[in-house]
Amino acid sequence: MSKTIKFSLYMAVATLMSRVLGLVRDAMFANVFGSSPEYDAYLVAVLLPFFLRRIFGEGALQSAFVPIYNKRAMIDSRSATRFANTIFTVFVPILILCTLLGYYFMPYLIYLFAPGMEPAIREMAVMCGVVAFPFIIFISLWAIKTGILNSHDIYFVPAFSPAIHNVFTIAGILLSPYFTPRILGPTVFFLIGGAFQFISVLFIGKKKTGYRFEIDFVREDMKEFSSLFLSSMAAVSITQINSLIDTIVVSHLGQGSISLLQYANRLYQLPLGVIGVSVSTVALSQLSKRSLDSFREMVTDNLEKLLLLILPAAAGMILLREGLVVFLFQRGAFGIYETVFTSKILLGYLFGLPFYCVYFLLSKAEYALGKGNVAFFASCISVGTNVILDFTLAPIQGAYGVALATSFAGMTPVAFLLVHLIRIKGLTMTRRQLSELLKTVSATAVMSAVLLMIAKTYSYSKPLVVLELVCGVLVYLLALLLLRKQEMKRLILRWSRRG
Repeated sequence: MSKTIKFSLYMAVATLMSRVLGLVRDAMFANVFGSSPEYDAYLVAVLLPFFLRRIFGEGALQSAFVPIYNKRAMIDSRSATRFANTIFTVFVPILILCTLLGYYFMPYLIYLFAPGMEPAIREMAVMCGVVAFPFIIFISLWAIKTGILNSHDIYFVPAFSPAIHNVFTIAGILLSPYFTPRILGPTVFFLIGGAFQFISVLFIGKKKTGYRFEIDFVREDMKEFSSLFLSSMAAVSITQINSLIDTIVVSHLGQGSISLLQYANRLYQLPLGVIGVSVSTVALSQLSKRSLDSFREMVTDNLEKLLLLILPAAAGMILLREGLVVFLFQRGAFGIYETVFTSKILLGYLFGLPFYCVYFLLSKAEYALGKGNVAFFASCISVGTNVILDFTLAPIQGAYGVALATSFAGMTPVAFLLVHLIRIKGLTMTRRQLSELLKTVSATAVMSAVLLMIAKTYSYSKPLVVLELVCGVLVYLLALLLLRKQEMKRLILRWSRRG
């Protein structure tokens, strides 16, 4: 088993554990707050630190940090340490300044991101935003430390650490009756959870990485980092505009629309994070260590393995979407109305799921090559598509149209990045890889047929949803085995050796 696949599995398992806790958190939000104005206010408030997290955190910062840190570490470990110290030294005061500016401009930011929100709800969102905003400090420092750990092949603990944040948010929901307004409870614990998420990775891997923070500044390091970081930040900022435009458009569709969009989005983010983000994060670390000669083979191999995981996940969620929404969310304040609309919105998101996963992988490949400007242009294509379709589809299809626009916006940059990598690196799949991909598609089709047959034979029940999930996984694995998929052969060989 290759390093990339092995580490991707480690990270995927840890991410899955964290995302499952995230689903528990969202189920509790659904039970206590439903699609209420309070929850709308919370979602808009945490949208601000999440937006900056993508810019300063695991998005742009890691994309720029990891390749340069790896390049330094391959030459001299002390050079890598000085580089990391420089980034910490520069970013701490920048993050503090951003937080102070966020406090001052919070009312204007809330209005900018949700202009259709009623004044009373907007005031609540401002209050929650002020409480939650320092989260950006902790999550950005977590991202730098995680970049160091990933570069030293430590993936599990950093990927699992967001689970700590989810646990604290869950505690805030449970304690919400003791706060006025209630939504202030999960907001306060949202911030506390971010602090503990950073602390959880702060002391991990000191012996293996040899890293100890000291105030330092190396001008050459900062100059090289700034060039890649600014292009990466621009690309991520452009991409995150999709989420902001979605929220702005949906805020005009009535109370609860933001909540319903986010419930669907959270389910959609489960396979996107477990598979797409995990594979692309490991790929960035591994590709940046590879020679140019082996780069092409590794990208196409990762692409084939990525589709092996994401195609059945997307097909299964499309077929089981309504049952999953009922199973996870329909209780308490979340009723049948919310289930119907959330399921429809989820369908809109799922059409683009495989494309976003491929987009993540190809953009990380560009960053490993130092081509951040190409990834930025691809992001511009995505945002342009999303903005046009948001304003075109939302008046016709409502929140479902916004989700569809997001899916189409994920398809357009994939074609651009593929053409670029084919042109500059001769990226192409071998006959063996194409054969393996065909086996994946065939096994996915068999699994889908079985799930459709079960749905037509039996009426809905919560145990049936669990049975369908288990059955889908088993049928897919059996189909891969019968089709003699290489990964199944290797897995069986490893088990037989252990036996």
